[in-house]
Amino acid sequence: MAHARDDLPPRRMTLAAFDRWHKNRPERWELIYGVPVMMAPGSLKHTTIKGNVFRRLANALEGKPCRALVDGAQIKGQDFSAIPDVVVTCKPLPTSGSVVAEPALIVEVLSPSSERDDAGRQWRAYCLIGSLQHYLTVSQEERFVTVHTRTGPFSWNVQVHQDGAIRLAALDTTLSLDDVYDGVVFAPKESGDG
Repeated sequence: MAHARDDLPPRRMTLAAFDRWHKNRPERWELIYGVPVMMAPGSLKHTTIKGNVFRRLANALEGKPCRALVDGAQIKGQDFSAIPDVVVTCKPLPTSGSVVAEPALIVEVLSPSSERDDAGRQWRAYCLIGSLQHYLTVSQEERFVTVHTRTGPFSWNVQVHQDGAIRLAALDTTLSLDDVYDGVVFAPKESGDG
């Protein structure tokens, strides 16, 4: 079915068609299994957490062959194009473009509009990237980080952290939850009358 407006994407697209369409768009979109999804602006909590993670990783990786990237690095696959919150690669960066072909770590800060994709459909695409060693989803509603760590070509260990530090063995560093949530204030939890 054709749209009345040229600025709306088709319901399904190939990666090549998405790249052509998205190239001149003012807003940011991702392609998740052939379906274009517009990225909503992040909340201040989202932006703070993303900045904290990037800063801590960039500082920890200084002088090492790995580099942390924020806001703009693309990860692509078949019918898939995503812009994660933070990416770490240990390979040389391309001389042009924004695609990181071999990410070692991907971090997504969860928001109500992206949680289903970040923890579900995007994870299914990310876990097939051979270079990926760690995938973190970070809640912005509470101190809660889910860490996927590769244990074999097609196997992953999953851990949940609410305190302490996350060991990122492939990068030979740790990421403390105090650092991740520095400056973030959570709304008090409502108590139930059980």
